[in-house]
Amino acid sequence: MSPSYFENANINMLKAYDYSKVKEAFDYITNIPGIQFDFPQGGCQQRAHIMSVILSRMFNIEHCKIWLFSPAALNLFDNRTLSIADPNGLTENNSIEWNFHVVPVIRTGTGNTAELMVTDPSLQKLKASTLNEWFLKINNSNMSKYTFVLPDKYFFNCSYIDNSLTSVFDGSFFDFDELVKDDFTMEKGLALNDMSMNIYHKYIQPLQKHVNTNEIQKLEDLTAIFGNATAIDLLFSQNRSGNTINTMHRYVLTNYGDIIKEARTLFYERLVYWTNYTNELFMDKA
Repeated sequence: MSPSYFENANINMLKAYDYSKVKEAFDYITNIPGIQFDFPQGGCQQRAHIMSVILSRMFNIEHCKIWLFSPAALNLFDNRTLSIADPNGLTENNSIEWNFHVVPVIRTGTGNTAELMVTDPSLQKLKASTLNEWFLKINNSNMSKYTFVLPDKYFFNCSYIDNSLTSVFDGSFFDFDELVKDDFTMEKGLALNDMSMNIYHKYIQPLQKHVNTNEIQKLEDLTAIFGNATAIDLLFSQNRSGNTINTMHRYVLTNYGDIIKEARTLFYERLVYWTNYTNELFMDKA
């Protein structure tokens, strides 16, 4: 059973391409720019947008983005989320939960044989997925809703209740405009993912394989810090405490100062990399 559809952009108005062109773009995105697809905890909107810019600027491919919203993103008192298996064992029960997910989608084929292909290397690195294949890879997609939006739409707006901002989708989206660009919103998200996987491979993965009783707390703490997309965004991008005891700023710096210092250096190195990369992408073609 597929999720419910609600209309924004009409994807049937897009040009349809031969699959070989889609495969060429997919292979490039997966292997060349250095986008971190092995950390699916968060940042899908940043990955989706950098992929979108590559499709437009480097391959001249018309496309849309597909947004999939869980019940938790659509209803204030519904806690049902999307989920996938955690390939890195960083989450409770090895399950990553999303309120939403977004990736580019392209039309392939001709006429009545046209098909929608989803570009989502976080879930499938070997090839683009059909729409139904993509839905099947995401738990609870059947009880969710999806829509297509134009590529320049970066993120969605949330509704207010009694003058308080909620996390519930209000039905509208906003552009990747100068304010979003100038705050390096996309580049920060990409850099955070890069940093997290570097720390995972260097510190967390060895503890997972050979943890002893004296290091259980360290493993729990580092997993809480670097295995949660919200925590790393708060700590490294916003310089604020996370939402748990072991992601409070003072606790983190007191107990893991050397690792945090190394992580900050990695974060800024990757931020500079992605800033330079996107500056070149956004330059007008000669």
